[in-house]
Amino acid sequence: MPFRDEQKTGDALRALWVASGHISASAHWTPLLGGRSNPIWRVSDREGGRDLVCKLYDPAAATPLFVNDGTREAIALSALAGRSLAPRLLAFQQSALGTSLLYEHLDGQPWRGEIADIAQTMARLHAQPLPEGLPERSDAPDALTVEGQNMLREAGATLPLPSMAGGAPAARKVFLHGDIVPGNILVQPDGLRLIDWQCPAIGDPAEDVAIFLSPTMQVLYGHRALTPAEKQDFLATYASASGRPDVATRYLALEPLFHWRMAAYCKWKAARGDTAYLQAFDLELAGLEQG
Repeated sequence: MPFRDEQKTGDALRALWVASGHISASAHWTPLLGGRSNPIWRVSDREGGRDLVCKLYDPAAATPLFVNDGTREAIALSALAGRSLAPRLLAFQQSALGTSLLYEHLDGQPWRGEIADIAQTMARLHAQPLPEGLPERSDAPDALTVEGQNMLREAGATLPLPSMAGGAPAARKVFLHGDIVPGNILVQPDGLRLIDWQCPAIGDPAEDVAIFLSPTMQVLYGHRALTPAEKQDFLATYASASGRPDVATRYLALEPLFHWRMAAYCKWKAARGDTAYLQAFDLELAGLEQG
């Protein structure tokens, strides 16, 4: 792994950012434990009067469903500057250590299940202009099926495709976060902020909806599987806030396929030693049956 010696890596990263002039040599660096994919540090720079976060991207952390791209995060944060949806980007650089990003630290509380708030925040994000530089992803049923089949093949597993009701409205293209899970939602006095933007893309809004409603993503990121009533409340609030009831209709038409794909992802992760995904697989199958 490129970051096996975290202390040495942190020291080298600190020297890099001090040399760039963005952080003073007296700044205090504290490793943060919240990230699943990348090492991150809180940087208290009293000389500069700022409280920051520095993230170093681990290329080995990318998965078939969740890319881990610092350039994409820089594009997303730049596009959302001043829109009260994300942290403020301060600097971005490539080096021998890899891609690293510096952005403001946001004080706040973890998300604790306020369904209407996150539905409205997601609708706000999906209404933003499409930023240049982000790739488009296909969320046609065939593309979702291929993603799941590839993961199952790599995991040496099988899982029958679910039956589909059909009749999904055509997808529109929006600005996607790509990883809206409880651990990436921060509650502030004036609303929610979304963090960890290493997976953004241009694509079907039902993709963000599916990731958020996934039992796997809810449980593995510190919450619990949402109830059917909470799911209904989320979809109704999103439809009202966005003015696009077709997104909920499309999600519901594709819901069995979204659950099936996430179950395939659980198999893929478990085959690589992440045992937390073994239980999550059963949760996703339960969601598939309920859907």
